[in-house]
Amino acid sequence: MLIRCVIWVGLLVSNAVLAASFTEAEFEQIRAEIRTTSAQSPLVAIKVTDEMLTRHDKQLSTRQKIRLLYGKAWFQIQTDNIEEAIVTLSQCKKMSAEVSDPTILFSYYSLTAGALTRMSMYERALENYLESYRLAGLMDTELYLRQTENNIGNVYLKLGRFTDARVYFERFYEDARDRELPQQMGVGLNNLGEAYFGLGEFDKALELHTKSLALREEHNLTYHSSWSHHNLGKTYLALDKPELAKQHLIAAVELRKQSNAEADSIGPQIELVRLKIAQGAKEDLVPLLNDVIALSDKYERFQEKVDAYQLLVDYYQQIQDWKNALQAADLYMQSKFDFLQRQAETGVAFYAAQMNLAMKERDIAKLTQENAVYQLHTQAAKDQLVLVLIAAIIIVVLILYFMRRIKAKNQALTETLQNLKATQKQLLESEKMSAMTTLVSGMAHQLNTPLGLVVTSASCLEDKLKEISSLLSDQKLSAGQLKAFLEEASEMLTLTANNSSRAAELIARFKMVAATLDASEAVHFDVLEYLKQRAELIVQSLDKPTELDVFGESVQLYSHPETLLKVVSQLVNNSCSHGFINQASGNISIEIIDEGEVIKLVYQDNGVGISETDQQQMFDPFYTSQLGQGKLGLGLNIVYNSVVQVLKGEISYVHQSGGAKFVILIPKAHA
Repeated sequence: MLIRCVIWVGLLVSNAVLAASFTEAEFEQIRAEIRTTSAQSPLVAIKVTDEMLTRHDKQLSTRQKIRLLYGKAWFQIQTDNIEEAIVTLSQCKKMSAEVSDPTILFSYYSLTAGALTRMSMYERALENYLESYRLAGLMDTELYLRQTENNIGNVYLKLGRFTDARVYFERFYEDARDRELPQQMGVGLNNLGEAYFGLGEFDKALELHTKSLALREEHNLTYHSSWSHHNLGKTYLALDKPELAKQHLIAAVELRKQSNAEADSIGPQIELVRLKIAQGAKEDLVPLLNDVIALSDKYERFQEKVDAYQLLVDYYQQIQDWKNALQAADLYMQSKFDFLQRQAETGVAFYAAQMNLAMKERDIAKLTQENAVYQLHTQAAKDQLVLVLIAAIIIVVLILYFMRRIKAKNQALTETLQNLKATQKQLLESEKMSAMTTLVSGMAHQLNTPLGLVVTSASCLEDKLKEISSLLSDQKLSAGQLKAFLEEASEMLTLTANNSSRAAELIARFKMVAATLDASEAVHFDVLEYLKQRAELIVQSLDKPTELDVFGESVQLYSHPETLLKVVSQLVNNSCSHGFINQASGNISIEIIDEGEVIKLVYQDNGVGISETDQQQMFDPFYTSQLGQGKLGLGLNIVYNSVVQVLKGEISYVHQSGGAKFVILIPKAHA
């Protein structure tokens, strides 16, 4: 026995040594390695960060893990993987409950605001920046306050609130000047210049941008000086000094390319094209604009792509090439629609992440309440034991007295427990309403785009109809005008029909999320025979060649056959959409097994399977591994609701090395 104890102690000590937490110096070495990698490629830095988190999982503290994940989120924002960045930040928010450090939450709101700003969702970004500003005020450091004020000023700049932006930029610049921080001073002067430019005070803007450029060149801030050149180019263009504007814009492009910031060179290139169009350039600007568009596609700069197509339309109109102008206008509208769709997808990802956080927080609150009740019971047991010991020592006369006290305490504890249960029920109802509100917001956000396009198309068609009616009444309607009206009306009606169908499809898919689900009447049927008969119909409806094999035992079931078919069809569609994404064809098998009171359906495909990360949330509504590719993330949620709520069964996922495997248990006698 002694030897066994010594061995256990030795194992515990060795494990403690192996899993010793990193010191701050050791942790900084890891961050330095990741920073070195990020200088080469943010995508590689994301991969290295994941490797570090996996390799050193036992040695990293929760705070250190969060800091690494914040770095990963920043790299994802740099590469415009906004949806993934929001998921990473939500993971950090959930972990932050274990760390009592206000800088952790400050970083969460700042990075979330940065991600939303990247997608031009400025109002939502402003809400997060204001929250980080509130937290910065609690940290007793001016640095965080001033930096957040600068970020808020930038959002106000994008929203056109130039006076408000100027106030925040002035505070940031004065703080940087007092601290003698040249880089921050250059940023402050540059941002103030942009604010005055927005206010139309171009001479003041010119003065500030000139000072910013001189300061940055004096301290060899090469990349930062490119922003001063860019803004000077725009300012000289506003002051009708095209040659000076051209010099600075060319300098901005060259400096950013030299700094390996090719994506940031798109902006000044667009300004150069705008300058040439304004000067009535005779050269062919189409190749230059096509290069800018290709560069915008490469780096997923949606707003710059929209601006480039707008310039292409302006150029064709200037040279009176109406056919190409119309084609360019179509591409402009498509690129603008793509940008709005990306914003909508990011909004859905943001709300889905917020809803998931709310559900996790509800679970934590529930566990906390259960623990509190347990502690109350434990304390009551201790009190009773003490009373029994005292009663054994004290004379018999005092026994009745202490028994009365015990009874009183038990009654008080019972009332307390009842109050806790009532409070718990209220909290659960509140959380349900919160989750429902978030879900409805997500649905409304999805429907906003197609319905908005329908309303816009209808309004435009009404205006065009009034215009053509007026021309007809005045007998001024030409054949060309009538033809143009008919073409435009056809396009608008097509756009209205497409988006109406899209809205109807979304509504139909949202209705399937309901927990009760529409179910046919329960009937007796043979599961094996029923699924074999409909397997061919399921396969015929698929876009990808798929072999579906249904086999097993012949079992009679009293339940809802159409709901069971819906579950199988949804799983097959899920396999084709996600599992066979890298395959030309796929194989799916469904085995029916009789297990007494229940039947077991084993569904298995030969696709890529489901990652362990996705397995944790795969049944949640609006969760999908292909967010941003037209997927709403409702398929497996519908499957789960159908099995649990209608078929009164259970569904689980079995992790394996290859392919996806689901096990469904359904009672033979439907309750």
